[in-house]
Amino acid sequence: MNTNFVKSLLVIGMGLSLAACSSNDPEPKKEDTKVVEAKKEEKKEKKATDFVVSKNYNKKYDIIITMPQDFTTIYTPTDGVKVTGEIVNDSFIRYSFENKEADTKKIAAIEANADATADEVAETFNKGEEDESKLYKPYQVGNYTGVNKISDYSYDDYVTYNMYFNLDRDGFKGTIKVVVEKLKAEADDSDTEAIITAILDNVKVEKKKCE
Repeated sequence: MNTNFVKSLLVIGMGLSLAACSSNDPEPKKEDTKVVEAKKEEKKEKKATDFVVSKNYNKKYDIIITMPQDFTTIYTPTDGVKVTGEIVNDSFIRYSFENKEADTKKIAAIEANADATADEVAETFNKGEEDESKLYKPYQVGNYTGVNKISDYSYDDYVTYNMYFNLDRDGFKGTIKVVVEKLKAEADDSDTEAIITAILDNVKVEKKKCE
């Protein structure tokens, strides 16, 4: 028998065999269009709910804080005040409260802190400081106790409140850092306490050990 003819038959046979295997494979199941769209919508809703940032301490554990992206869900601003929020440098959450017509503006930032008390934080920062105006002192907003240092620089348009509040909630016991800046020229300071209270009432704090 002609050798080339035999080789041709073998090649044709292999081709038919491969074609048969291919045709027996089940067609990939197409997911229902409505199901796909529903999943996309679900992802969008989850993505646009909260700000989440974390801070690592000595590679031993992370402290994670969560706040609403839309601050107006926990606080009602006065007329004309526009509220915006953002995450800065992946380390803290910042909200801005601005009324351009009235030329008023406040900025509030929230940052995770170590599991120390506010008094311990003050003791650390106050050590060796002789200037009375630069010391952290006891401070209270509503039912929340902590420490506060006011920074009022002559070259800056803002007065800054540097605050550490004690927090004992959902398994976390320590402090959370809140910084509020307001324009020096802004006489009305009535909403500052309301902003701080809204933050402390609604912030979620979690401590996780590093794996």
